[in-house]
Amino acid sequence: MTTSISSSNHQPATAVDSQQQLLLLPKPTKFEVHACQFSSWYSTFRSISKSSLPNHHNTTKVRKHVTIESKIIKPLPQDFIEYLLSDGVLRLPLCAGNVSSCLKDDTPRITTEAADDEATANEDKDNNNNNDDDDEWNDSDSDNNSNSHQYNFPTLTNQIHQALTTLGGTTNNNKGIFPKLNWSSPKDATWMNCGTLKCTTVGDVYLLLKSSEFVLFDLECAWDDLEIVDDDDDAGNANVVVEEEEKAERNAQEDNNNINKFEYELVLRKWCNLHPSMEFRCFIYNHQLIAISQRHPTKFYSHLQLPPDQDNDDDDDEEVQQQHQHHHPTYVEIIQDFHETYVQNRFADGQVHRYVMDVYVDSQERTWIVDFNVWGTRTDALLFDWVELMTIGQGCVSETNDNDDDVGEISVPEVRVVTKDMKDLTYDPLSSFRGPTDVMSLMGAGSNDDGGFEPSSFKNFMEQCVRPSEM
Repeated sequence: MTTSISSSNHQPATAVDSQQQLLLLPKPTKFEVHACQFSSWYSTFRSISKSSLPNHHNTTKVRKHVTIESKIIKPLPQDFIEYLLSDGVLRLPLCAGNVSSCLKDDTPRITTEAADDEATANEDKDNNNNNDDDDEWNDSDSDNNSNSHQYNFPTLTNQIHQALTTLGGTTNNNKGIFPKLNWSSPKDATWMNCGTLKCTTVGDVYLLLKSSEFVLFDLECAWDDLEIVDDDDDAGNANVVVEEEEKAERNAQEDNNNINKFEYELVLRKWCNLHPSMEFRCFIYNHQLIAISQRHPTKFYSHLQLPPDQDNDDDDDEEVQQQHQHHHPTYVEIIQDFHETYVQNRFADGQVHRYVMDVYVDSQERTWIVDFNVWGTRTDALLFDWVELMTIGQGCVSETNDNDDDVGEISVPEVRVVTKDMKDLTYDPLSSFRGPTDVMSLMGAGSNDDGGFEPSSFKNFMEQCVRPSEM
């Protein structure tokens, strides 16, 4: 099986058929969700010894770590969780300063000590005001208090400051950190931070996290819509048969216990200038790497393309057939070898056989783990679709079972990158997170007669906007 890069043949026949097939796809389990949270896998791939690599070849030098240096802060203060969940006008905590660093203005920042003093002063002022107005009622008091509540996390802020220093500091433009919670990074909120996840101040971290719907998903929906399975089956030992009603009742009780024991975590990762073209999403099923997709599905990169097929009528020419068989980008072999050596049967101690892995291949042909995600529709399939991925995975399992001599081996995974003829057919999963919808509504007044966007109206709109430092 040679590497395949296709453009349109992977689309479902109809939208109705696709939706029906998606409903039949297996959901992630609690065990899989837990295995994909950052703290569950980070230490496994940050500190590596040769003895821990069952698939290691003696001729290959062992790398000490294969993921980016990071700091995990847990548990998080409850008032910080409440801050992320709170509605109302976006306000940074007192200890974070007034605005994001990307504004590049002269607005003075508030230090941790000054924030504590200001918080105390505000509290005293509120107490005095309450004493003076005890005999008066105001219907809007409760709403005003909830919207104007000012949060302050001095301890957490100091921990973030330490991470900024430890992981690179703020003196170099190429240094910084990027944040995430247990599973998700605030990629949908980069429009609030000059289009980047890079943070050089504590305020940047708070601003991205507070503005992100992906982060909100981690807080509110991470344990929703999961497969109900027995614990032994969830860990890969499907030997116990339990009645469905008893199983559901026991899982509900265990869900409550897990929620009570579960701790949210703030992950601060060292900033690295990654070239988008060398980021890939890998799909693993039955512990085998079955598919690789270009991570950014709207960009065309010529160096990722396969060599053009050469027409040759001599099908009996073994040399020509061999050349065609090896016509695939070297990054495929690099990623496949990396997965076999460092990841296969090591992620979640081999107890999770299906998962999604984001990786980066650097200029020295080293592969780095960026993240792990659960297998299923809550993870974007990019240039594939999940019905197709499930079919490929099950087909590889059947092929392996039919050939006892090749157990544990798999042919080259299917690879998809953006080609010239599909550049206009792809979509950006983050395209709906480019800015607030109310801004788009304001811009709508400038649409032309054909319903299209009028650039001059957007320019006029932006000229009426005032920077916070000028208000």
